[in-house]
Amino acid sequence: MSKFEGSCHCGAVTWAFSLPIKTVVKCHCNNCRKLQGSDYSSWVVVPQSQFEVLSGQDVVSLYKANETSSKSFCSTCGSAAYLVNGKHFPGNFVLPLGAVNNYTNELAPQIQVYTTDKAPWVNLHEDEPVFS
Repeated sequence: MSKFEGSCHCGAVTWAFSLPIKTVVKCHCNNCRKLQGSDYSSWVVVPQSQFEVLSGQDVVSLYKANETSSKSFCSTCGSAAYLVNGKHFPGNFVLPLGAVNNYTNELAPQIQVYTTDKAPWVNLHEDEPVFS
């Protein structure tokens, strides 16, 4: 079973997960764009039982976006550590793909969502199915 590790920008919060994952998604929704400060966000969706915080839990702060979703971030550098999206991915953690230390093809984006909300300059990738 492959294991992947990731961290926040300053390295205070580190985490790990193992395969199989649920999916890797590129999201163009307004919430993700605001939460990440980017024109779209790429996320690794991992079952809760396959995810663990290795270090830095004491510096993780929580922003509750709504009743079912939250963003946990490093209070030192402000980077996203992990999210919970109870609406679309209950029982899973949602991890920023850019925070993964050891990329492989197993983590290539598999779907694109909320493409109708995409920024006008963003081009969709034809090899990734669209679910909006």
